[in-house]
Amino acid sequence: MTNYNKIEQTDNIDILLTLNSHGWSSCFLFIRNKTFEFTITHVFSEPYLDLIQALSNLINGQKDITFYWYGEPGGCRFEINKIMTQQDKVIVSINEFGESFYEEPKKYDLMVTFEIKVKQLISIFYFQLQKTHFLLQDKQFSENRQKDFPFQEFHKFEKTVKQFLNL
Repeated sequence: MTNYNKIEQTDNIDILLTLNSHGWSSCFLFIRNKTFEFTITHVFSEPYLDLIQALSNLINGQKDITFYWYGEPGGCRFEINKIMTQQDKVIVSINEFGESFYEEPKKYDLMVTFEIKVKQLISIFYFQLQKTHFLLQDKQFSENRQKDFPFQEFHKFEKTVKQFLNL
């Protein structure tokens, strides 16, 4: 159960998502003056596809969404829950776990919980994905990265996002 006393209440939130080479990504989440870092492996899952599917589900009205970004070992569980009294907002909880991919996580440690407008969350992640898509057009940049980005799913997602955000 979410402890609502610990929820960050701010719109001063940003994300930097970077597709590194050889099956790794980095994500930095900035909330006010705090920074959270995630090192993501592409070995156990498709983190960009998982993110796109989660955000698409949010756009399509799903109320509770969960996805995982794995490290080696451990990772993070992201839970996105619509606020029933404010449908334009969600609560995002990020929990760390220490187990390897093939083990069921036994313990989760809360990293952060924050409230954000749905359109702000979608926008922040969409523009990071768009940046990555653009950079992958460069042959040298894409050399050891291209297989880790879901191009077809991104194009579908992009159409949905543009309609959702009225772009």
